[in-house]
Amino acid sequence: MRFSTPIDEAARKFQLWICVNDRALRLITLLVFVVFVLFGITTSSVGISELRQDPANPLGWQFGTSRAIRSDEIHAFSAIVISILATHGAPSLSPLAARADLVHRFPTDGFFEQFVFFDSTMLRAATVIPEQMLFAAHWWLPSLILLLAMPTWFHQLGRSRRFGWLAAVLIVLSPSSAWWSLMPVALIAYTLGGCVLMIAAFERFAKGQRLAPVLQAVVGGILIAGLPTFYAPWSLLLGLPVLIASTLWILFRRAGWAPRLKSTLITGGTAALFGFGTLLENREGLQALLNTVYPGSRRVESDPQPLGRLLGAPALGPLQYGDPVGINASELSSSFTVFFVWILVIVLAAQWRFAFRENIVEWTFGTWSALWIVWITVDLGPVSQKFPLLNLVTPPRAGQVVGVLAVILLGLLLSRWMAPVSWRVPLVAGATCGLATGYAASLLKVSDLPSLSPALILVVSVGIAVVVAAITKYPQRLWPLALCIVLAALPVARANPVLAGLGDLRASETARAIAAQAPAARSEGKLWAADTPSLNTLLLTNGMPSLSGLQRSGPDVVAWQKLDRTSEFANKWNRGGGYIFFAWAPGQPTSYETNDFDAVGVSIDPCTLKGAWQNLDRIVSSRPLEAPCLTLDSELQWQGKAAYIYAVR
Repeated sequence: MRFSTPIDEAARKFQLWICVNDRALRLITLLVFVVFVLFGITTSSVGISELRQDPANPLGWQFGTSRAIRSDEIHAFSAIVISILATHGAPSLSPLAARADLVHRFPTDGFFEQFVFFDSTMLRAATVIPEQMLFAAHWWLPSLILLLAMPTWFHQLGRSRRFGWLAAVLIVLSPSSAWWSLMPVALIAYTLGGCVLMIAAFERFAKGQRLAPVLQAVVGGILIAGLPTFYAPWSLLLGLPVLIASTLWILFRRAGWAPRLKSTLITGGTAALFGFGTLLENREGLQALLNTVYPGSRRVESDPQPLGRLLGAPALGPLQYGDPVGINASELSSSFTVFFVWILVIVLAAQWRFAFRENIVEWTFGTWSALWIVWITVDLGPVSQKFPLLNLVTPPRAGQVVGVLAVILLGLLLSRWMAPVSWRVPLVAGATCGLATGYAASLLKVSDLPSLSPALILVVSVGIAVVVAAITKYPQRLWPLALCIVLAALPVARANPVLAGLGDLRASETARAIAAQAPAARSEGKLWAADTPSLNTLLLTNGMPSLSGLQRSGPDVVAWQKLDRTSEFANKWNRGGGYIFFAWAPGQPTSYETNDFDAVGVSIDPCTLKGAWQNLDRIVSSRPLEAPCLTLDSELQWQGKAAYIYAVR
């Protein structure tokens, strides 16, 4: 007879624990996150050749191609994150720009924003934790929260965890997530996490607990407080239905009013306090954004979107290997909006009990989805500019992520779907979705994506039909869900590179030379400026204060008036969400240009710039310059070319 040892007993208990529900899957997800963080692995495009000291000999390891179309991620989102890693504080943004804390989720000096933007606050730990690890942690944290919170949320609502996993994975794998650097994931994850904690607090209050649910509600409120920040149009579109549905679900529970009110009021009060506190701390930046020519406080109206762009997500695989026509990959990408067709079939086929109380979450998502479907498919005319909230989101942008709502609503409905005896409904659902996908893909082929072959259209259509039919017929089996995930991954598997580290932005000799001078420049209030986007990003990511670079919220009007005293050219530089470029023109008058959207170009004599900004200490030029105020200080290499650093007297 063999007696069990303490180790054997512990292994047996762990095996029993891990086999309960989805614990194994949660543990695997957490382990993958830890591995990615330890090795600094992301899918960022900051390893692009224009951000290399010598593109022929790049530092570090990268598999796949960096995407130039992800310029916002390269030169703004990731650049700001790396700048925080370099400064251990606020990023070194241009003094010509107003505060951009709200639109990029980073804290400067406010009390409330330190908590609300906790994901960026943690970057200040770069003093003790390697930068590439923190960069990877910041990159993957929203995905981790989404993957862990969505199944939990489904379970709390009495729905199936497995369909919660399916919804979360499909959101991560959506083409709109892949081609927008996981932005839709980040815009829903923290709100979802906050709602999970709010419901958990309600459940604990209902059991008579006190301290633990209060803490859960407070933390949940802080997570929810960031809802209107970052990219507000998508944040509100994706986050509000989760918040509304979760709150109504709690309020309609058959429990005492005390636990219902405690959980919602503490969470809501905390969210309001920290949310309004953060907005107040950033009121100048917010006002600057609202006063810009672009994007400003614009109001848009509904507009029918091309059906191919709405329903064609499963057929966007060719974007991995070539560019579309007349539009870029990011603008063409969408989520799985075709699932609304699937939803319609099973709603019509099933004998649902549409009791409001029991189906409050489905009613909320269904109503919210219907509003946005009308917004992107029906021309309601100028009167639609008066529709609150909807008029903040352009129909093309709404069309790109409305499929995320479809994925969540489908998961909720399939959780309560009983496996049919016959194949009639599954075949109808599969055929309908397959035909819709095939038609949408065919429209893409004749317009935006001519590289889409007829064979691929057929394969994608049949694949969608098979997956939809199989899940509808066998909702409790795992293999149809696994097949669905595999088919969803194929169109985006090569969309982004796999990068270990930060490329050349911090480790190259040129980057180290800039970084070595940055602390003194920051402490002495000195400024640099450069004349190319890649050099601007080099300065920003190494914490060098620079006049050139980013203007994400809007302009600091007083600062710009040092260059344009009468604001004669305000229409050119009063832009938000964008960039400030300088072109060195010794001996020439100053001129301004814009792309009519988010870029501000200033052609200026460096000596004129020095006259306006006495603390301008150095300029970086992509070509040799001669001017009375310039003295060549050093010469570095960037992008495989010489970069000339001039002292400005």
